[in-house]
Amino acid sequence: MPRYAQGCGLVTADSLTVLGNHIAKADPTLSCLSTHWLMHYHLSAPQGPGPWFWHYLVTRVLKPGYEISGHHLAQELAHALREHGGTRLQERTIRTTATVFIGSYAKPEGLSALRLLQPVGKNRYLVRQPEPVPLWVFAYALVDTWRQLWPDRVTVNLASLFDPGGLSSIFFLDESRVDQLVVSMAREGLIDLYRVAPPYQLVRRWEGDPRGQILERVYEHP
Repeated sequence: MPRYAQGCGLVTADSLTVLGNHIAKADPTLSCLSTHWLMHYHLSAPQGPGPWFWHYLVTRVLKPGYEISGHHLAQELAHALREHGGTRLQERTIRTTATVFIGSYAKPEGLSALRLLQPVGKNRYLVRQPEPVPLWVFAYALVDTWRQLWPDRVTVNLASLFDPGGLSSIFFLDESRVDQLVVSMAREGLIDLYRVAPPYQLVRRWEGDPRGQILERVYEHP
C-alpha cells in the first residue's frame, strides 16, 4: 500500500504531498470521482511517480470499445518489458502485475468510480469511455505537467496536449472535449488561449505553484 500511495501521488518517502494533504482533509475515504481521476493521473503520467508500465498500458492498451483480459494484459506487459529495455521477468510475476493493474480499475476498493472497465465474462473486461474528467482535475494535471516538462516556458503549443501518451490520451479525451476544457480554463483566468493562426498557443497566467488553490476548487465540487 505505501508503494501504491506513492504511485498515486499521495505520499513521498516520508510525507504527504500537496495532493495527499488535500485528499486527507476532503476525501479521506478515497471515494470521490475527482480523487480517482487524480490518482489515475499520477499513476499514468510518463513523468509521474507511478510504475513506467502503467503509462504504457493506459495509453496504448486501454482503448474504449475494445475487450481485454488478464492474459491479454500479461502479453502486452511482456512486450512492453522487451521494448522498454529487455528486462525479463518470470511469467508468474507478469501475470500478477496484470491482475493488479486490472483490479485497480475494476474493484470497488480501487478506481472503479471512473467506470473504465466493465466485466463481460470470466477475467474479461470491456474498456468503456470513462466518466468525464472534471475541469479542475484537468487543470491540476495541466499545471503539474507544465511544472515538470516546461518549467521555464510561458507558452506551449496546444498540440502538446495531444502528443502520444500526453494528457488527452491519459484522460481518454477527444479534440472537442480538450477544446471545451481549455476554453473553460481560459474563462477562469488560469491560461490565455491564442488561436488566431497555427500553431495555437496556451499561455500560463499563474505564478509559483497554484496546485493547492486548484485542489480547493476540485473539492468544492468533487
